[in-house]
Amino acid sequence: MSSSAFKMSTFKPLNIIPDSDSEGEIDDTEEIQIEEALKLYQQALKFHTEGAWDDAQKAYKELFQSEIFRLDLEEQVHGRNNNAASSLPLVHYLAYKNRGTFKLDRLKATLPNHDEEKIRSTLTKALEWFATALERDAGDAALWRQSAQLAFILSSARLARFALESALDHETVGADASKEALSLVVGGYQNPGDQLASRHLLKILDMIGDKMSIKNGNYDRLRRTKLNKRFAKLLNPLPWLPEPLAENFKGLSVLIEQFSEKRKVITLTNRTWTEVGKALLEQLGDDNIDVEDVALSPSFDTIQLVLPVYEGEEESRDTTPDGTSPTESGPKSETATADDEADVTMTDASNQLLSTPAGRKRSGSANRKRKSTSMIDISDGRSRLSKRQRDKKAADAAAAEAAAATPERGSKVRQDTQDEKLFNTADECFSPLGLSLGNASTLKALPSADAMDTSDETEKQDKGDLAIEDFKAILQTWDDDKGNVILYGDGIQTPADAAQGMSFLDLEANVPSKPLLSKDEGLRKWARNINTHGLTANQAAFEWLKSLCKKEPDNKHKKSRPSVSAGKSSWVKHSWPEPLKSTALTIASKCEDICFNYFKNAEDNLNLRLATEVVNYFTEDDYTNTEFAQTLLELYLDDLAMLERDRTGGDLTSDLEMELKVKRDRVLRWGYLVGDLMHHRPRDKDGQMEEDQLTLRFLWATTVITGFTEDCTREFRLACFEDLKGLLADRPPVDIPNSVIMPEISAARAEREISKLKTVDFFSTIFAVTSSEGEQKNPEDVIDVLEAVLNPCDVLPYDEEEGRLLADIGRFLDGSSTMFKLHLWEKLKAAYEGVKDTAKTLMCTLKCVQILVNELKSRTYLESSQDHRQFVLLRSLRLIQEMVLDVLKLMEAPENIAALSDQELTDSLAANLTVLRIMHCYAFWESAVQKSEVKASDLHSYRIVAVKFRDMLVQGWIIAYQLYEAMLDRGMGADKEDGWDEEDKEEKLTSLLRDLHQELGDRHYCKLHNHSFLKLSFNRLMKFDNRDNDGDLLQIVHCRFHLTLCQDQYYFFDHKTIPEILPRDIALKLLSFIMHQISKKKLLQLGKSDLKTGLDKLLEVLGTPPLTNSRILHNKAQIDAYLKTSLDPLKLFGAMRGRLDISTIEIFGPYREIQQSGLYFTLGKIALYPMKFTKRQTPLKTEEAEAAISMFRYELFVSPDSWEAWYRLAQAFEIQLDENQIWSAEAMNTKSHELTLQERQTILCYMMALSLSVRYADLDDEEEKKTLGELYYDFGTRLYAACRPPMNLQAFKLDGIVRHFSGQMGQGLYTSPPHMELEAETGMRFALNLFQKAIEDPDSEGAENWKNHYMAGKCAGKLREHLCIPCDEILQYYVSAISLTPEQRGDIVFEPHHKLVSQAAKYVFSELMPASEACEIISSSCRFAKGVEPVSTKEEFANYAVEVLKRMKAADKAKWHHRMTHRISRIKKEQLNDIAGARAEFGTIWSHKGEKLAIWKPEFERSGRHYHYAAEYTMYYANLLHSTGERTTMENLCKRIRRVPHVMFRHTDVWAFLFDRYISLIRSSGEVPQVLEDEVFKNITADEFTQLASKLDAYCNNATNGGKDIAANSTLALLREVFELRRLNAGLAKNPAIDVLLTDTYAKLWQELVPGLVEQEKEQQANPMSLKNMMFDSSAAPTPPLQQTTIGPDGMELQIRTKSTKVYHRDLISKATNLCKEMSNQTTVGTAGSGNKKTTDTCLSDDEGGTTSAPTYTPSSLAAQQAANDQLQLDLQLQIQAAENASAAAAAAAAAAYAAHGGQGMPIKQSITLAQQQDETQYGDGDTEMGDVDTDMGETSYAQDRSMVEGDGTHGMDRSMADLSQASSELTPAPSSQNTREIPDSQQDTQEVVMGDE
Repeated sequence: MSSSAFKMSTFKPLNIIPDSDSEGEIDDTEEIQIEEALKLYQQALKFHTEGAWDDAQKAYKELFQSEIFRLDLEEQVHGRNNNAASSLPLVHYLAYKNRGTFKLDRLKATLPNHDEEKIRSTLTKALEWFATALERDAGDAALWRQSAQLAFILSSARLARFALESALDHETVGADASKEALSLVVGGYQNPGDQLASRHLLKILDMIGDKMSIKNGNYDRLRRTKLNKRFAKLLNPLPWLPEPLAENFKGLSVLIEQFSEKRKVITLTNRTWTEVGKALLEQLGDDNIDVEDVALSPSFDTIQLVLPVYEGEEESRDTTPDGTSPTESGPKSETATADDEADVTMTDASNQLLSTPAGRKRSGSANRKRKSTSMIDISDGRSRLSKRQRDKKAADAAAAEAAAATPERGSKVRQDTQDEKLFNTADECFSPLGLSLGNASTLKALPSADAMDTSDETEKQDKGDLAIEDFKAILQTWDDDKGNVILYGDGIQTPADAAQGMSFLDLEANVPSKPLLSKDEGLRKWARNINTHGLTANQAAFEWLKSLCKKEPDNKHKKSRPSVSAGKSSWVKHSWPEPLKSTALTIASKCEDICFNYFKNAEDNLNLRLATEVVNYFTEDDYTNTEFAQTLLELYLDDLAMLERDRTGGDLTSDLEMELKVKRDRVLRWGYLVGDLMHHRPRDKDGQMEEDQLTLRFLWATTVITGFTEDCTREFRLACFEDLKGLLADRPPVDIPNSVIMPEISAARAEREISKLKTVDFFSTIFAVTSSEGEQKNPEDVIDVLEAVLNPCDVLPYDEEEGRLLADIGRFLDGSSTMFKLHLWEKLKAAYEGVKDTAKTLMCTLKCVQILVNELKSRTYLESSQDHRQFVLLRSLRLIQEMVLDVLKLMEAPENIAALSDQELTDSLAANLTVLRIMHCYAFWESAVQKSEVKASDLHSYRIVAVKFRDMLVQGWIIAYQLYEAMLDRGMGADKEDGWDEEDKEEKLTSLLRDLHQELGDRHYCKLHNHSFLKLSFNRLMKFDNRDNDGDLLQIVHCRFHLTLCQDQYYFFDHKTIPEILPRDIALKLLSFIMHQISKKKLLQLGKSDLKTGLDKLLEVLGTPPLTNSRILHNKAQIDAYLKTSLDPLKLFGAMRGRLDISTIEIFGPYREIQQSGLYFTLGKIALYPMKFTKRQTPLKTEEAEAAISMFRYELFVSPDSWEAWYRLAQAFEIQLDENQIWSAEAMNTKSHELTLQERQTILCYMMALSLSVRYADLDDEEEKKTLGELYYDFGTRLYAACRPPMNLQAFKLDGIVRHFSGQMGQGLYTSPPHMELEAETGMRFALNLFQKAIEDPDSEGAENWKNHYMAGKCAGKLREHLCIPCDEILQYYVSAISLTPEQRGDIVFEPHHKLVSQAAKYVFSELMPASEACEIISSSCRFAKGVEPVSTKEEFANYAVEVLKRMKAADKAKWHHRMTHRISRIKKEQLNDIAGARAEFGTIWSHKGEKLAIWKPEFERSGRHYHYAAEYTMYYANLLHSTGERTTMENLCKRIRRVPHVMFRHTDVWAFLFDRYISLIRSSGEVPQVLEDEVFKNITADEFTQLASKLDAYCNNATNGGKDIAANSTLALLREVFELRRLNAGLAKNPAIDVLLTDTYAKLWQELVPGLVEQEKEQQANPMSLKNMMFDSSAAPTPPLQQTTIGPDGMELQIRTKSTKVYHRDLISKATNLCKEMSNQTTVGTAGSGNKKTTDTCLSDDEGGTTSAPTYTPSSLAAQQAANDQLQLDLQLQIQAAENASAAAAAAAAAAYAAHGGQGMPIKQSITLAQQQDETQYGDGDTEMGDVDTDMGETSYAQDRSMVEGDGTHGMDRSMADLSQASSELTPAPSSQNTREIPDSQQDTQEVVMGDE
């Protein structure tokens, strides 16, 4: 590489981003530079090590002059690193660090040869190199400690502290030093480096006296620990340098004491009141004061002002600091140097590049998280970024958007035909206007890079397309120089700068009404006073304010120079410049407390003098103070007025609102204060105050203040200004030149204020157009001059001379530069902006664009070099980009476009099309990049500019479309004289929008510029309102809001847009469009469609009617109150005539518009229709019906007179009611009150809908007439259902509904029901009227609806006797219904057929109609009567009806209809007396052994009626079973019905009926006589009953008793059946008959068994030693009752005779219950002994599929067990007879054999003990397993009965074993399985072990 080439590659100006070179060249160059730098570094390091200090110094100098350090500087400026080699940062770090080390080592070697100043200079320089190294790598903790030691030696404790704290901050050094062993914290202890740094830091804190930091606990531990001597020498990393003495470091307390003795010197550069005020403000606002600074906080320091002394003036000692000169004390200048402002520009003349000095550095580190300022400045340059760098930083934020906006590379490649489509459409549109977009093929990039160089082929190309080729070349040879031009304006002069010195417009400024305040009038004297008195900043600020706002009396200044406010305050007599006014307001705000206290003290003095001096206590000073306070009030008023003006155009935020409140309060507070001071002014004899200027100012200010109060009315302000007007009449005006809100006080001004108040839209605004020099110009004058210059054709010259002058100016402008033309047009544009002529402003902006575009076609451009052309093109694009935004904003107002002339429109569109061609060139370039035909630059600047190009393409098309639209509106280019037809115009505009959206959308551009194109397209398509454009409009909605609608009709493309939040105004526009789309579909299809999603989104945006609106809230309250009222029969009939109404208010505004569009009503119907008109298999969710109700209520809140909304609301309430009645009878049984309220609300809504329909229904609308017919049917059906079970008029009841009435004749107030309740006949009549109204209306479809005829027949049938309706007329309704039923595809509607037959049968059987006539009606209409022979007698008609009903039943293939079965059974039972046939017929709808009702709800059956039928059918079936005596079926039925309470209506009543029927059936079938209890037990005492009952219990509990099967006893089984029924009832049915039946059955069992037991006992007493008695009866022998005895006089025991008592009913219940419980337990245990451990009686399954287990009597299991026992007993009896006379041992052996044969052999004691344990385990303290329930007849619980029996000693397994100890040697058989309770599983295992051991 040559040296020249190397020099060119090393040139890198700071203001150019060094990314423009090719990647290969950059990598090669940087590698070479790094290699050469490493060689220099090694050489310098070698000399450094060898001690060759001069050679090392030279080597380091050459190293730092190498190119890599210039690259490092540029990376710091641009904030990035593009180096290819990763070693470059390390080289930088090592070089800076070793150079600093070299400085120290050389100083160490030559230390004796240097003086103190040289040493400090060297140390300072070394510290700078260390700081630079730490910027590159902050992880070197050792280097931080060395830097701290250097700073410590230089007496900079603050910098040393910062370095040590950085070394201890592991977030600072951890990232870079994490791999070093000394940087880790191990075991919670500091590493040695941290220990040394901490101790050094503690030493510094001690020296400066920072006690707060030393209080840290870590430093306490350091003090307590002693450092090892080996480490003590390491505390100082530079021990060869002497440390400063402790005296050199002053403590904080000493510094503070010294600072308190000094003054704060304020040196001013300009001697003006404004500068002084600003300087004082800086002192007031400076809160950040360093500890080591020379001054303390200005709030406590005295200050000294130093004013500059101009030439020829004498310097005053009072205005300069003592002992110092202005140069020494003045602050350092912060003016930027030439180096700082150096820049690289691209000019028209050349491409000269200017470089910056290499010594420029940055002082900040990008890696540091905290900043600190040392007392030693180690930075050579500025730390503040230049403007271009700040622009670059802001541009980086757009990089993400640039990447996101780039289309995916994997997208579909666009074809040439698609590229040409938009251009062809554009040519079709623009060709009639003589314009063209050109050909797309000429805009595409060439695939070869060799063809990109157009410098040699310029003559071969079309001159008009030269800008296009230049743009292609720019894209293909992109570098950062080009990017800087278009991004940051490098080399571009503003039009004003370009035209500087050429402008000939020089307008004079306006002259103020008052003389301007001299800059330093009285300032020097005031400053001298301040310095003399030694005031603080606060005090000086107050004095500054007082000197300007408070006048000084003239008598004080007769011998001295007057002050600025002598005679009058400066506020009144001078015009202040704006900076001074702003400064005064700021100081007044900050010193408000001081000022307020000042005047409060003055007021207190006045009050004190008033109390002591009656007259003349108000002095001249008091007057000046009052005027001073008035001036401050006017200042605060101006501040408030400006804030009010600022917030007028924007939203009132919370912060602004709080600031307004504070300033209003301040004005009011000062108004009160000035009023108090004015109150002390002297008055005349009439008590009137002098009406001087101060009084007028106060009155005017008070009037102004009222305008800022919230409770002030306009009329009051008018009255105030009227008073002022009268007061100021014939008075000279009072001028207050510096006040904004009250500059003049005069009658004329008052008149203007009155006029302003009377005209609300009166505003006066004046905008001044400021020239480049800063003076203000009159915009109208500017317009007059520039219009004549720039548009001479529009101005008529006054004479020939002026015409020639204008012509010369025109020729001059034609030859001038483009930038000068832009300057003039922008001046004119600014003038139009000043007069708010937006139309002319738009014209000027478009003209500027034309000028820039025309330059690209000018001869100068075509003949210039390619480099210059590219610069001009980029400059034009940058300026056009800025102008386009203004054009778009101005085009938002259509009148601005309308003001353009035809020629201006044509020229603007032509210029815009030229720009679009350039931008489309980029679009095609991007497509070529995606197809890998060309390669784009990967520079950051290119990515940012690409975003701007895409935006400009979209913006340009928006402008072009609006211009073209305006031209079409004017008829430009049309063949006809009257212009374009609306249809043709809309077609052209729509086609252009369609193709443009397709082109931009495919490139993912339509989202750019904040969706501007999408917004434009949406507005235009909505305006056209053409249904052919629906697809395009839906695509726009999809792109803009990601709202996909009508997806089943259109296909949508994904244009990768970002969704926009749907605004309210757009939602309103979309609403009508979506409603139109919905009108094309059925509402049932919308539930899950995307249109429903769209409506939900609109509802979310538009919102529901707010209750904050008083009108809406009133309507809601009225509707809610109406829905809570009772049902008044008079209002019901009034609704039929349209007289029912509620007091509502009409609603206006946006929610009325939303309601009229149908949003709420449609959403309600979408939610309602699926529930209303579709069959459902599962229950509804609560929120589904609530959603529909809410929408209809919203509709009614806004439009309460909408009858259809009331109708749909009634349907929604009805759905809720039906939902509670369809799936279960629980709600009807337990929540009848809620159902009543729901039905009442439903009927109320129907009433209101009916009433409003009479008044507002449009009978000419076919859809409304159809809906009206549906209303009649639904309302009639609901009334009929309300009058019939299960609701049964509950909604019309007035239980608990009363109102107060005022009585007559002294009766007073009383309560009574508000009206009469509705009777069933009245409700039926109203329902019949509704059905007849639906049928009789010839225009409605009600006459064709079979349901209307069917329901009318049912109503007429119920009203036959009440209204004397003929039977044939009633039947005719059903005949009509049958003729209208839609019987298709085999679906038969059975309801009218069944009702016709059943109703005819009732009439025939009641002899209301002849049988022949009934047969004739039935056979002529009912299809099921075909072929059935008619009859003529009543008896024959029963068989006829049965036959027809059977055919009807057979036709019901699905078996859903059950009414035919019930009717057949009733006819057989009641008319044919065939009970068995009725039972057999009705049994077909009962399944599972006849206990489960197998019926379902047919389609047309009313909700809840199914459960009513279930209850009726169950009671009817119970009667049939009772008549046929089927106890087993009745038992199963009872068990089923008892356990399923929610399958029928009024379950408790049904069960009570069933319970009674079952009791009667048991008594009759079991032949249990009535009152048998009294007959059996009337002669038995209680003691005898107890003994015999025990024997009966023992006997019944033994399965084998002398060969008799006790379990087979029918009476005992009957007793147990009664017991099970009693337990099943569980107290639900309060019927005492069950207890009577229980005791009667027990008495019958007593009669059958007890006499035999008594006889058997006598036999046992005759032969007690019989082995048979011992084996079988000993265990059952009762224990004789204990006799109560006493001791007689002779010592003998005497028996006490007890009183005999009768047997009570409750005793019988207890004994019978206990016996049945024991038998149930015996049955369960017996079954377990046969091989089953657990026995359960599986009951019938309920609806939920579960089972219920209970210990019940099972005869089959007992029979099997009994057979086995019988065989065992027979064998044992034979053995006993053979050994009748054997010995006791033989008898015992026989008993043992029996026990062994039974498998239960164990000693009797052990057996009884085990049984005892089982009893305790199973029962515990009471038997809770049985679940017995007490009754009202005094029955005791089972636990009490068991305790009583055990107390009597009659329990089968007696627990007292006193007598068993004497018979322990006797062998007795173990208890049988039937006498043993079930043993739990855990105990059975134990039992088996014991038995095995035994």
